[in-house]
Amino acid sequence: MKTIKLVLIAFMVLPLGFWAQENPILKKQIRNYTQRIDSIVAAEKKLMNTELDDVEKRFSDNQISETEKQNLNREIAQKYEKSINEKVNVEKSRLEDITQTAVNDAVFGTPKNKEKYFRSSRNAILELGYDMKEIKDPEDPKNYLSSFGYVFNISLLNHTSEKAFFDFGNHRQLKTGMSGGMTIRYEGQLGKYTSPVFYRLGLGWRVDEMEVRNSKVFAQDEHRLFITDFQHGELKYASLRTDYIMLPAEAIFVLNPKYKSYQGRDYIDNTKKQFRIGLGVYGGVKINDWIFTEYKNNLGNEVRSFESVSPGLNGAVFGGKLSFGYSWFNIYVTRDFTPIFKENADVQNKYATQIGVDIIALTF
Repeated sequence: MKTIKLVLIAFMVLPLGFWAQENPILKKQIRNYTQRIDSIVAAEKKLMNTELDDVEKRFSDNQISETEKQNLNREIAQKYEKSINEKVNVEKSRLEDITQTAVNDAVFGTPKNKEKYFRSSRNAILELGYDMKEIKDPEDPKNYLSSFGYVFNISLLNHTSEKAFFDFGNHRQLKTGMSGGMTIRYEGQLGKYTSPVFYRLGLGWRVDEMEVRNSKVFAQDEHRLFITDFQHGELKYASLRTDYIMLPAEAIFVLNPKYKSYQGRDYIDNTKKQFRIGLGVYGGVKINDWIFTEYKNNLGNEVRSFESVSPGLNGAVFGGKLSFGYSWFNIYVTRDFTPIFKENADVQNKYATQIGVDIIALTF
């Protein structure tokens, strides 16, 4: 019976072998599977031979008769045949999964259950990274516990006073603006493989664009930055832009962790959909700024002007971040603890607050 089952498994593996020649990941899966079968058989045969040797010794010492020896040998062989069959049946289900995936890939060119191969905690609306199945063993949960790549985000930008984090309605000289950024980010796990705590470290770029309400514009003299009426023609668009190099750090907590066992060890399963909450801080240094004005002058000509900002802007920012995520979606709130504008800037609300989402993740 054992021989027949192993022969049948060999015939199941044989067709996969041809497909595996063109698919190194599948080839590795089949090799791992056959190694597990060989390991099971070798381990059980070793135990069986130990018991058979013991029976032979008892017979040599005249402790048992020839008939008793034959009966004991038959019982031992049957016991280990049953044990091997049971353990091979467990492994057989893995082979069926490999077979189903290989056939689906051959026909459709994509995994039937593609979600199982993705790190579901990407927290970006659009994923442009590589399918984990194509580059690593998809069965090993450890491959999903860290990531490296680019994340692009966009957010609404508002300015408030120092004490009123979300008081957007009072003294609003500035319109709700836009902020965008790109971060090269590494995510890893803190603690053991079952730990629900992760961390993110990155190097990023942040761009803020601010407009003034009521057709007013930013202007400056030698000593101050201020807001004034536009008097040089028909104003079409005006804004103040700042660029920062950012260093963010964040701790991520999985609220509904699920676990998976692999080769005798437990892991948190990062392929499952997760609720995540993040707490972070960031610091940044301003690398660029300008006042942009687009208008039509009194002669009817289109004019675009760029003017670097001399006074009124701080050279660095520091702030905190709170994020909430589920599966591919992540929304966050950031608050600058340091003001964007200096004291010599005639702007009532000097602190930036942002509400945004991560829109694209490009992971490797």
